[in-house]
Amino acid sequence: SITTIRFFVFCVKLNINKVKESVKQNIPNGETIAADVGADYLVSCGVSNWGGQAIAAGLFALQACPVHSRYRRRAIGAHQPCPAEDFLLSAEQDLHLHEWLTELGFRDGCTGKKELSVDGLDYLETHAKVLQDLRKAVEA
Repeated sequence: SITTIRFFVFCVKLNINKVKESVKQNIPNGETIAADVGADYLVSCGVSNWGGQAIAAGLFALQACPVHSRYRRRAIGAHQPCPAEDFLLSAEQDLHLHEWLTELGFRDGCTGKKELSVDGLDYLETHAKVLQDLRKAVEA
């Protein structure tokens, strides 16, 4: 059996079978955006990229925690915490990735435009700042 995770984002089709009726009734355009695809776990986030980065940040924090690392030590032996770079892209790497995807012709999932934005939000003004704040939080 494969465990699935879906990201709950308002501007794209929602993969939230567990709460589909509530979305239809309570969310603008809910009838249109609620999907029939289910998932074992639901991550609610304003931008799916942020949800993915939040999961990566949580995994980084968990593996770096001396209390929780004991489970890993019991399973595979000695444990050296990995640096944040092994879990999260740097601001430069993320920007380069989005510039490259835009150059290849990928479009913003909400606006449909070939521009440096994520789900309708300007990359530099909004998206990059959220990712920097997330990285600061886990490196503190």
